[in-house]
Amino acid sequence: MMHHPMHLHGHFFRVINGQGDHSPLKHTVNVAPMSTIVIEFNANEVGDWFFHCHLLYHMKSGMARKFHYENYEPSDEIKEISGNLFKDPWYLWGEADVLSHMTEGFFKSANAKNTIELDWEAGWQDVDATLWEGSLTLDRYINRFFSVFAGGFIEGEDDHKEETKAIFGFYYLLPLNIESRTWVDHEGKARGSLEKEFELTPRLSLGLETQYDTKEDWENAVSLSYMLYKQVSLTVKWHSEYNWGRVLPFGFDRIIGSHIRAISLKGLRPDCPKELCEFVVLLILNNPQWNCY
Repeated sequence: MMHHPMHLHGHFFRVINGQGDHSPLKHTVNVAPMSTIVIEFNANEVGDWFFHCHLLYHMKSGMARKFHYENYEPSDEIKEISGNLFKDPWYLWGEADVLSHMTEGFFKSANAKNTIELDWEAGWQDVDATLWEGSLTLDRYINRFFSVFAGGFIEGEDDHKEETKAIFGFYYLLPLNIESRTWVDHEGKARGSLEKEFELTPRLSLGLETQYDTKEDWENAVSLSYMLYKQVSLTVKWHSEYNWGRVLPFGFDRIIGSHIRAISLKGLRPDCPKELCEFVVLLILNNPQWNCY
């Protein structure tokens, strides 16, 4: 979770922090995760004033408000553009792990309240056939802890589809930032999962996952990732069905202006299929520092 440097235009405000006359006078105050800051100011600058998070992509995604003085009438020029403050654009991002024993990932498109998500998982190591599954859901944000979703789920082996289901469920953020997901399908079968990521260092993170399915019982995973660049991490992962594997996962926060480049990555595992060990696809953004092999 992140801090938010909240900035008010047109005013200085006093931070009410129990220090009385010695309370600091600011125009920007840092709000820590899960905390509340109280401010007061002299409302003597009549007009409409912008109040927003100074992390610009937070502001762009909606962490902004307008302070309006009663009886103030903005000019026609301001009225014409003021609607831009209330636009709710859709954003696209995703993540893909391409490992020697499995692949998994997601694509998401979201605005302030709605998220369309496509996710998948497939594994082929230590099993008789390639097992795969995926889902497409529409999520509705309720509050910062809770959202609901509905959609479809599909699974199969190799090139054979076994099941297609309608699913309904919810996400809930538990204490300690443990992410939970629970759904039930139209046949009454259910699945629940818990995920937690520990940031050991600014670049090194440990991921823990557990999942219970009324059809397939328990499934667990542990991963260790080292961030090489903003969109690329080196990952080692253990999965209860597919055992150990490693390769380079990647993430991206936009599609426009991106392209795909293949690199050689030989010798990861002596028992890894040749076609999987010889390459991994990286998504490279248009950034000069990414022109490497």
